[in-house]
Amino acid sequence: MKHPIIRCGVIFAALSGTISPVIAKPQTQPVEIRFDARVGSEPARCGQAYSNIGIAKAGMQFQDMRIYVSAVKLIDAQGREVPVALTPDGQWQSDQVALLDFEDRTGNCNGNTGTNMVVRGTVPKGTYSGLVFEIGVPQAVNHQDPTLAAAPLNVTGLTWPWRAGYKFTTVDLETSGGAGGPNAATGFSIHIGSTDCGDGPLMKAPNAPCKVSNRSSYRLGGFNSASSKVVLDFAALLAGTDITVNAPRTASGCMSGPDPDCVAIFDRLGLTFDGKPSTGQKWVRAE
Repeated sequence: MKHPIIRCGVIFAALSGTISPVIAKPQTQPVEIRFDARVGSEPARCGQAYSNIGIAKAGMQFQDMRIYVSAVKLIDAQGREVPVALTPDGQWQSDQVALLDFEDRTGNCNGNTGTNMVVRGTVPKGTYSGLVFEIGVPQAVNHQDPTLAAAPLNVTGLTWPWRAGYKFTTVDLETSGGAGGPNAATGFSIHIGSTDCGDGPLMKAPNAPCKVSNRSSYRLGGFNSASSKVVLDFAALLAGTDITVNAPRTASGCMSGPDPDCVAIFDRLGLTFDGKPSTGQKWVRAE
């Protein structure tokens, strides 16, 4: 009588005179990565007024705050970055990208009533002590018709024409205060996405990746998914910007292109702008 032979996780069983391998499935564990939007120490929420924002110490209220997250990884005990397999749910995340939605259409917000502040997935069983993620939509799915795309890339308000792709970050503000003058503005937007995507029809995907991807990457040590939270601090992001003015002959706020209103924001996002590297991101932290 032949006995099963167990070697390196593979079980060989004698069946009808033949030996068939049975591969043991790797063990995984679920993971939830929680996010929160803040303005300094205060929750960033629709219908709430905030003061002392930016270099003009301005007032502001949110109209929109939605962000795409991808390339999520946990850091194991050996310092290795282990990819999180995202769990598609038909609304907030696919297997490639998740949508964080901090607005609920109350107050001055104009998005939708649903919110999402959690990224869900699985990782190999183990102990993890850090987090890596990108704000951005992966290149493979960044240039498509949003009316035909699967969730969460089916939100038309979070896109530019297909050639440019999606707005990775969509933050719209109503602003008040400041010194006034010919460049005074009562609104400020932060729309971050890829740029320099080549010439051609706007409703056609580029043949090559955009030259400036504008996908920001963040690595947080001391992060425990069971007890930690990723904080996105908009007061810190706007600390070097006057949100009550708009540079002449430019779009409102920062639309990722060559605009003086983007300089301090890109630096604090951790992104190179107009060839100048960031001094380091200043708005994402773990708590």
